[in-house]
Amino acid sequence: MVLTWHLINIIIVVLINYAIGHKTPMHKVANLKDWKTVESLAEEYPYIVALLNRGKQYMCTGIIVNKETVLTSGSCLDPALFYIAVGSAVLNKNLNYSRKTNKPLLAIASMTHHSDYTFELRAADPNVTRMHSNIGLVFSVEPDLVAYLPRADLGNYYASELQDKNVRVVGYGKINKSNTVILQHQAYHQTPCTNPKWYYCICGSEYSANTKTYEHEFGKGAPVFLGREVIGVAATPSGTLELSPKDLKYNIFTVVGPYKAWIEKKHPKIIKPVAFRSSNRGHTATGLNCVYVLFLIRKVIY
Repeated sequence: MVLTWHLINIIIVVLINYAIGHKTPMHKVANLKDWKTVESLAEEYPYIVALLNRGKQYMCTGIIVNKETVLTSGSCLDPALFYIAVGSAVLNKNLNYSRKTNKPLLAIASMTHHSDYTFELRAADPNVTRMHSNIGLVFSVEPDLVAYLPRADLGNYYASELQDKNVRVVGYGKINKSNTVILQHQAYHQTPCTNPKWYYCICGSEYSANTKTYEHEFGKGAPVFLGREVIGVAATPSGTLELSPKDLKYNIFTVVGPYKAWIEKKHPKIIKPVAFRSSNRGHTATGLNCVYVLFLIRKVIY
């Protein structure tokens, strides 16, 4: 029997409401059409992960680059980071994560900046605004990230090779007034950076076939794509910076080409004290998250 899309949407709304635990109608949390976009992003970019604190609250976006390493913005590295959320397009601290569904939370072992890392972004005083080697690596306690998902393909481009290119940022951000965080995206057209102290960076002004594709700021640390290759990392969340005339949004991206050898080399992994990660060891709740339910629906229908 073939189900109509209207009925499918009803099923999706009911299951998402159940999984996230909202007590308000789903249309007040997000537009129904957005969930198809979320599912599409999850399938197209399975190696995008979320970096969470101990309370399972979203802090930054990253991408898997090898079996134990996540690439993100250097400004994302924070002592409060605790988990790598793997394979989830929808995040909420009330969601259950399980290895049985290949949607685990993996404890973070350690983090490292590039040796030349500098990040001082003060819009009020451009004279003290500097950015250099603004990338960082996060290491999983368990070296099995690619057992769940593929790794991303890093492009070998320099800033001068990316002039006038159209790029795409894909990362996590909040929706409406809920505590739910979902995968989102935004298109950018490369534009010259206004500050000469932003080294190995490109900038982009937002464009879209429709309007902007997010409602709240999103995607700090998120990968920047040229076609299928990751060519940069978002230095700031989308929606926070403006060019003149006002309301023209832009962002700054650290180009990964000059750092590709550093990213891919073997880094020492310093394991954090057992007390720090003990609560993660038994984290194997059996609930299904809502994106997995969406995938099951599609498999049954098609």
